[in-house]
Amino acid sequence: DASVDSGGAFRALNLFRTVRLARLVRVFRKVPAFREAWMLIRGLSDSSRTLLWTVVVIFFVTYTFAIFGLVIIVSDLQEARKVADDPLEQTKLDKMLELTAGLDSMMYTLVQVLCEDSFHAFMRDILDYIWWSWMYFYAYIALACLVLMNLVTAIIVENAMETSRNDHEQQVQEKEAKQRREVRELKHLFTLMDADGSGTLCWDEFQDSFKDPTMCKKWMLLDFQEDDCQELFTLLDDGDGEIEVSEFFEGLQRMRGPAASKDVFRLQKTLEKLEKVLDEIVGPSPKSPASPK
Repeated sequence: DASVDSGGAFRALNLFRTVRLARLVRVFRKVPAFREAWMLIRGLSDSSRTLLWTVVVIFFVTYTFAIFGLVIIVSDLQEARKVADDPLEQTKLDKMLELTAGLDSMMYTLVQVLCEDSFHAFMRDILDYIWWSWMYFYAYIALACLVLMNLVTAIIVENAMETSRNDHEQQVQEKEAKQRREVRELKHLFTLMDADGSGTLCWDEFQDSFKDPTMCKKWMLLDFQEDDCQELFTLLDDGDGEIEVSEFFEGLQRMRGPAASKDVFRLQKTLEKLEKVLDEIVGPSPKSPASPK
């Protein structure tokens, strides 16, 4: 009983290791540095069906050629063995028949030809008795090696390219899903901050959000600290003292990311406010949308 329990525990441990290995493979898929490794793993997995049908087709082609070989080659070798008188010649023919006499032996010999495994030695021996046998073997090489193997390579390459395209599409979908989650988070954040439900945020509501512990955690997730409250409100506000929904969404989405994004957005808003001040002082510029046509 103890051995049975230990065996069950060992199988459970192996299953747990397999699950952890599957999680590791998913991590590989998301890390850009392991993109090539993921493509190899994915290609190996996607090629399993191609490999299966390749084995089936090669078996069928080899089986067909083996049957023809038994009829057109082995029969002639057997006749030559019957009339052979020289012991050396008999030994030579016995070795050739050992490689070709029988469906299984002939198929195995053809597989040796397929793998290009030193098959010229026995081919030359067979040529001494059947001069046209080279056409039989090279027909098999042309069909199985040159045509079929190249077709398999082309299919595997096509599958790899399709996998790469699918990975790109999946990355785009993940990016779109991430953007949708961010929009929902920002919408929920705006709803929590809008205490009076007016659809706009005044300075008091905005400032109170940084004092609330729950809201402050959300701001920290967005990479904003309590010290950024005044500057953030100034950047999001277009000058009327309130932040509308469009200003809130557009501003925060453009400021999400590395510090360079925030700096560029800060500079852009400063230029927009400077342009408004200049318009009030000297009037709208010729390129301004407010200028008369």
